[in-house]
Amino acid sequence: MPNFVSLASEATQGKQRVSIVTLIMAAMPFGGAISAVVALGAQLGWDWRSIFYIGGLAPLILATCMMGYLRDTPNLQVAVASKRAHGGVLIALFGEDRLRTTVLLWVGFFFTQMVLLLMLNWLPQFVVGLGFSRPEASWTSVCFNMGGSLGAYFLGQLHAGKQRRTWVLLTYGGMAITLFGVASIGKSFAIAAIACALAGIFIIGAQLVLFALAPLYYGTSIRGTGVGAAVSLGRLGSVVGPLFAGMLMAGGGSSATVLLGIIPFVLVAGGAALSLTWREQSRD
Repeated sequence: MPNFVSLASEATQGKQRVSIVTLIMAAMPFGGAISAVVALGAQLGWDWRSIFYIGGLAPLILATCMMGYLRDTPNLQVAVASKRAHGGVLIALFGEDRLRTTVLLWVGFFFTQMVLLLMLNWLPQFVVGLGFSRPEASWTSVCFNMGGSLGAYFLGQLHAGKQRRTWVLLTYGGMAITLFGVASIGKSFAIAAIACALAGIFIIGAQLVLFALAPLYYGTSIRGTGVGAAVSLGRLGSVVGPLFAGMLMAGGGSSATVLLGIIPFVLVAGGAALSLTWREQSRD
């Protein structure tokens, strides 16, 4: 993911970076939706190995195609030389007044991915716990991922505009509201599907917007390092999220308890993302 973010960022102009990177990263939840559809294939006799055949072969085919079409960016050699001149990883992350920016990115990534991966891993179980069948739970997972994939592009366009602070507030506020909504759904599957789709728009959208914003704060020579470190912290959050849900469920917590219990983490992530809007962006 850090490689795709950096490649997309280098291939586009500054004003287009947020919307283009968001669009490219929106393919990630689309892949999640495909995995949920493959899970439904168990009713057709597909076994658990099917997802590994699809998820293993398709990337190898795509990687072969990419080798022929990807080209070095014009500034590649300049960036490599500049990186050597600027020193190591610590300088790239924390030098030249980047300490606060890097920490805010790390906090935003950690808690946003914590919520996202918790939902990706536990949403079907939550929906079953709310009284729905397992096939219905798989469809709500499809709605969650498709909502995120389709909605993320529009969020990226909005965040690329001049009212970025407003949209950061609305995105993370939408995350909190939709989590409360999913926890409160009744017995109507249609309402459950709509609630999960809206949750996907904001929860997945917030993650993808962070992916798009991260390259803006690092110059060409250190962009891969900065984005990679932020994504690494996000992956730590993705480990903590499902474990947090598992601990609450094992302790007797209901699906609604877990969904409401992660709202404070949304507020922390939103505060970090909002604070980033006051930080200076890179000029290259």
